[in-house]
Amino acid sequence: MKAAVLPQGSKSLEIQELDLPPLFPNQVKVKVKACGICGSDIHLILHGKMKATYTPCVPGHETSGVVTEIGEQITKLKVGDRVVVSAGTSCGKCKHCLAGRENLCEHIGVIGFNQRGGFAEYIQTEERYLYILPDQIPFAEGAILADAVSTPYHAIKYQGELKAGETVAIIGCGGLGIHAVAIAKALGAGKIFAIDIDSGSLENAKSYGANELILVEKNMQVGKVLKEKSGGIDLLCDFTGFMPNIESSVRAMNRGGRIVLVGIGRNKLEIPMPFFLIERQIRITGSYGSDRRAIPELIQLYKDNKLNLTKSISGIHKLEDTNEYLHALEEKKGNPIRFIINPEL
Repeated sequence: MKAAVLPQGSKSLEIQELDLPPLFPNQVKVKVKACGICGSDIHLILHGKMKATYTPCVPGHETSGVVTEIGEQITKLKVGDRVVVSAGTSCGKCKHCLAGRENLCEHIGVIGFNQRGGFAEYIQTEERYLYILPDQIPFAEGAILADAVSTPYHAIKYQGELKAGETVAIIGCGGLGIHAVAIAKALGAGKIFAIDIDSGSLENAKSYGANELILVEKNMQVGKVLKEKSGGIDLLCDFTGFMPNIESSVRAMNRGGRIVLVGIGRNKLEIPMPFFLIERQIRITGSYGSDRRAIPELIQLYKDNKLNLTKSISGIHKLEDTNEYLHALEEKKGNPIRFIINPEL
């Protein structure tokens, strides 16, 4: 098959012909119809900040396609089914996996990082990572459910426990944060504040339902501005990992408020007002990836016309053009949300 391969030590993908290994009894072969380019791919390919655990490495963890072959143990899928491939991998045997909380598994991984991903004509993986994609959802939009949409969904619904009518703040409106805005809107948030350093990202957030936009300027105390504009926040989700913004935002939180950290940062998180945090019973928690609940529930939101991802697709391109659009995403050319690779083009 044709695949975009990341050679060891390289910062550029190469189109190569790879042999497909024999299909295991519990595996499914999927013809890739769409695979999203994510910020994590930039960290892996262009900067080397993230590493794959196998070679030759085929990145791509936001994949949808059509089942073309099934192993002898497969019971839920058949040839011809349209599917979404979950981005996360896990052991499938520990107490967390058995409870449906795969993102707590000690052996959690990401397709494309610990096994061949979707920048290829075919992907082979276990049946448990696949979800039926209804005909009404295009492959491109289905593909980004795997991470760009399911990750903020888990953060907002399950870690943030958003209730209808609550005031929400989203810090960082890139590929994940923009969909956090859409999800907060779909789940009934009363008012949504979008915070970013990039005006284009804020415009995207506005188109997805943000009520107030805050453009972060140098030395701005984000929490102070947020408090002044909102009067108080019930749920704050951060997708930047820039800890000073989190620290300053604690005082903007309402009693019983929740702060969910999704973005991964290098700095320490220091909260200098412990009594304020304790007395108001403000929770600070992390959120990583999603679990098996997310994709089926997102598909239902889509079918119920509460979630529309049309604006998320910034272009569909050939496999041979993946390098070009990795750079375009990093440089934000054209204010993109998600570029999609279709190996059939």
